[in-house]
Amino acid sequence: MAGPADILREIHRLRKHSRDLREQLDRLPIQRKVQQGKVTRREQELKDGQEALKKLKVSIHEKETTLKSKHQQIAKYERQRDEAGAKKEYDALQHEIATTREQIATLEEEILTALVAVEEKTVALPVLEKAVHQARDELAQFEKGAQDRQANLTAMLTEATSKLKEVEASLPANTRPQYDRVVQALGADALSAVQGRTCLACATEITAQNYNDLRQGLFFQCTACGRILYLSSESE
Repeated sequence: MAGPADILREIHRLRKHSRDLREQLDRLPIQRKVQQGKVTRREQELKDGQEALKKLKVSIHEKETTLKSKHQQIAKYERQRDEAGAKKEYDALQHEIATTREQIATLEEEILTALVAVEEKTVALPVLEKAVHQARDELAQFEKGAQDRQANLTAMLTEATSKLKEVEASLPANTRPQYDRVVQALGADALSAVQGRTCLACATEITAQNYNDLRQGLFFQCTACGRILYLSSESE
């Protein structure tokens, strides 16, 4: 028959094991959300890239239309200049021509810069598309594995919970109320091993009398952290 230390040690192991399984189950929705968020970000990056490319092309078209109009203005000014009868009118038209040519030079530079940007963004789109496909594939793989993992973890948790109830049932009836109170307060951290007269949870040293009480199988709580103590296998 298992002694008190063996029972408490197994309870401690099962409670920690059950907590770990619950934490792993709780992490699955968070991990799923992370994967879904990655897909959303990659899709938004692709959408932004496509939209930026579209706006650049529209901007280039507008500038090219303006550029054509500026060339037409120069032709008009040149005809008016050639027909000018007064020097003042001639000089004014020359000024307009010079100003318009400066505007044309600026437009041509802006168009060239925009064309380079279009080429860069066009090259970048396949990379963004690949990133979207990769993120979607990773999400699909996660979903596939997560279903199996959730089922396995749930089964393991059910088994651990059943085993825990079975082991707890072997606790002495007179210690069960106190045990339940501590477990309700501290959960999986309700127990701690004692090794070399030291509580491994809080590093508090117990008295020689307390140590002897534990060796005799008496129910005892650490005076510092309140955990239920049991002798480690090395101390028995």
